Formats: sequence, structure tokens, C-alpha cells
Amino acid sequence: MNRLSLLIAAVMLTMLTACGADKVPGESAEQVGYEMPGDETATIESGENAESADHEYEKSTITYSEPIDNFSFRKDLEKNQTDYAAYYFEPSVSKQERNACIAATDRMLSRIDTSLPDIEVMVLKPESYDGVSVTGNRLYLSPQPWDSADYLAKVLLAGYGEWGNYGLAYGYANYLCKKAGLDSGEAYSESDRQKSDSILLMSAPELYDLNMLCFDDKFVSAEDVEAAKNNACMFVNEYLSSHSEEEFLELLSASGTVEGVAQANEVLEEFYAENSIECSLTEIRYQFGGVLSDYAAACEYACFYIGKDWQDNVWEMNPRVSENFLHEDYREIREFFECNKHQMRQYQELFGFDSYDNTLSVLLKNSGKVKATSYYGAGSHTIYLESVVSLMHEYIHSVMFGHCDWESHWKTEGFARYFSYKYDIYSDDLLNEDWNSSSYIWVQEYIDSIGRAIDIRTDFRDIEDIYVHALGYKNPNSTYLTGSCFIGYLVDQYGEQAAIAYVCSDNEYNAEWGKSYDELVQDWNQYIEDNYAQYSLN
Repeated sequence: MNRLSLLIAAVMLTMLTACGADKVPGESAEQVGYEMPGDETATIESGENAESADHEYEKSTITYSEPIDNFSFRKDLEKNQTDYAAYYFEPSVSKQERNACIAATDRMLSRIDTSLPDIEVMVLKPESYDGVSVTGNRLYLSPQPWDSADYLAKVLLAGYGEWGNYGLAYGYANYLCKKAGLDSGEAYSESDRQKSDSILLMSAPELYDLNMLCFDDKFVSAEDVEAAKNNACMFVNEYLSSHSEEEFLELLSASGTVEGVAQANEVLEEFYAENSIECSLTEIRYQFGGVLSDYAAACEYACFYIGKDWQDNVWEMNPRVSENFLHEDYREIREFFECNKHQMRQYQELFGFDSYDNTLSVLLKNSGKVKATSYYGAGSHTIYLESVVSLMHEYIHSVMFGHCDWESHWKTEGFARYFSYKYDIYSDDLLNEDWNSSSYIWVQEYIDSIGRAIDIRTDFRDIEDIYVHALGYKNPNSTYLTGSCFIGYLVDQYGEQAAIAYVCSDNEYNAEWGKSYDELVQDWNQYIEDNYAQYSLN
């Protein structure tokens, strides 16, 4: 090397040394990183420098499915495993996108001060998958901003329970983001700190639930979304001021279970009470719906999947149902699921069997057929719902399956119609609307002619009796209505529990009543004749 070259090299070395004089250990002029716990030399690239990371991948094949329309796929992906999570990418996802995802996710997860569960992140191109879903410990989604609490909240749900309270996950995700940001020297404004130190009021008591829908402006106002985020962050910060992160993560995990949601609500209620907030928390749990569902909801008795294009096929006839029912108003949504949770419990207590299969799925997805009807599929233990007015009818089928003669029409359809009309709130209003339509005006005329004042809203028995007599039906197996009318007669004569026991019996002869099935039908026919002979259809 000549003297000039040596001189140039010396000058460059001096300049580089000067540029690095103010850097902390572990930093370079091209790359800013942070120290990983237990590894003083490891660094993670920031988002703008993610392209420089060089991760190794192995080929892997995954399968995925969603309940609605049997949506599923099988894909060959490329997997990278870090100390914090397993990452799977479609081959066409760019290196820069992959590195940004891994860097941001690892950076946040490394801030958790306890052992991590297995977490898998599946990143798919929007053309392949444009939804968000958490199934078990896997998160499926397409590329998005990786350095955000919204994204990390989804990752946490994959780790700590897919049905977990979204607000708890979001608040903790924000806590981790700030923790990582402060470690890297990023500054947060004083206004941000002040906002997180005070509760923001929401427009209704039920919105303090902090479930997933309360963070989505499709279901609540933008102001309520902002308040939900703020309140979630405030709750988590306050909780962690007196509890360990391990205790918090146990609470997050519990919030996604039937047993633990009450525990999580109790802690939230204490927090709100301390801040003089009146709230009304639900035990309904929500999760992302994926590609074809808006969202999913779960209670102790069933999981509901609300198709994005689902519309109640008789919404115009039902005063309780709006045009966009279950798609836009959280209060309306919550009322529906709370109501049906109560009704499902009521039917189980009424029928009183030793056990039930509460793994029931309810799919709200239109079939596209002109006169499509709801039905229960016993093989898949699934209700396919075209209208909410049919939900309890089909639910009764699901709990009665295996307990009665499935080939006997009056024991299946008649029984389900009678008990759904008697107790179901959502069919109640539609029934009232239906019977008062022009098609059945003669029913009301007959009621007027015999001088009987009845409340159609709550007493459908008279109406069914009138209809059966007017059309001359004699066989309980003729229609849903005749079966319901016959069941109603048995309940009137012998009581609900006795009638239920008879329906569930294989014996046509009832020793306690001293009558066979044929004799009971004769008695029913005579009852109709004696009470409704004043009217004949012209």
C-alpha cells in the first residue's frame, strides 16, 4: 500500500471513530437495536432497517378452515422459529415484510416478564386471506402495520386464549409497546400520559365491556373506540401497579373461558367502581370472524358465527329486528346474545336431561335459496340460521335429539314449535305480527264473535286451536301447527313436565294417564270440537 493510501485510510478510520463516539454499546451508524434479555450482543432491526435481517426458513404445509361455508385451504408456507414465536409466510411475502413482522413481534414479546406460550403467526397475502382469525395458538392475517398495539393484541390472544377479552389484550399490548419504545429512547407526550390517567366516558353502560366489538367503529362510534382504548390502557396500567405480569396474563387467559369471564368482570367492575363509573358487563365472549364472518360470539351453550353478508330473511316482519341486525349496533347485538343465553339456559332447565352437548355451533349465513329455511344438522351439531325467529326452535331440536322418536313429526316439530312460541322473545313479536296480518283476519273476527279477549302476544294457544278447528285438522302429525296444538293440549291437561316426559318416552300408552296415543288424540279432537264449534270456515 502506498503512502497516500495509508493516509486516506487513517483519515477514514478517524472519522468513523468520531461518528461512533456518542453511541451506546450495541449501536452502529447503520442500525439501532436493543439488548435481548440474557444476550448482551443480540440486536433486532428497527422497521426501516428490517430489510437487512437474514432469517433462515424451512418449508412447512398448513391447513386452515372456518365454520361458514366450509371455507378452508391448504398452503405451502415458509417457517422461521425465534425464541418468541413461530412465523409462517407465504413465499410471495417480501423479505422486508417478513423482517418487519419478526422484528416488531419479537421486540414486544421479549418485554413479557414471564415464560411465553407457543405462539404462531401466519402471514398470508391479501389475495389469499383478507381476514383476521385466531384459532388455538395460531394467528392468521395479512400484512399490516406491525409496530402497533392493535396487531400485538391479536398476537396475545393467540398466546393467551382466542376468546379472551380484547380490551385486556389491547391494554397489555400498549403497555409492552411503550415499554419497548421507552427502552429505545422514544418519547411520549405529556398529553398521552395524562389521557391514560383518567377514564373516558362512553355513550352507554354496556360499552365498558372492553370486548372486541367495543374497539370497532362498525359497531360503536369513533369516540367510543377511542374511549375503549384509553380505558383499557388505564385499567392494565393500574392493575400492573399492584400485580405481577404473570397474574395479569392469568386474568387474560381466564377471560376467554366460561368459568373465568366472571372473574375478569369482577376485577373490571372493581376498577370502574373506584373511578365512579356505572357499568354493565357481559359474559358473552367475542373473537375475530375471519374471511366470511363479521365476528364470532360465544356463551356457555353455543358459539355463533355471523356471516358478513347475512341478513335476517324476515326482518321486515319482526319488530325486534333491524335491516342490518347484528352487523352495526353493539347494544342490539349484546341484547340478542344475552337474551338467547338466558333462553338456552331456560330450556335446559325445563327439559331437565342429565347432560347436554354445549359444543353447538350456530351459523348465521344465508343459503341464497328463495325460500330457505333454518335447520339443525345433527351430524355436525350445527344450527344453520336464516332468521333469528327460528333460533330457539332449532335449539330445541339440538337438545331433544336422541331423547325422542325423531320420525314422529309431532314429537319433533310440534314440540319445538310449541315451546319456542311459548318462551322465545324473538318469535313472540313476529307471531303477533303474523297472526294479525290480512291472511288471518278471520281469526281475529272469530275471537271477536265469541267475545273472548286474548292477548295474541302472549297466548298463541287459542289462535292455534281456532286454526286447527277451522281447517278441520285431526292428526297431530299433519303440520307443525297441529303438532304444537296437540302438545299444548297435553300441557294444559297434564302439566309441562308430564308432557315432556311423555314426548321422551318410547311408550305410546301412558300408564299414569291411563290412555294410549290414539285415545289422547281423540280427546284432543273432542276438546277442539267442544270449544271452537261456534265457528266454521266459509
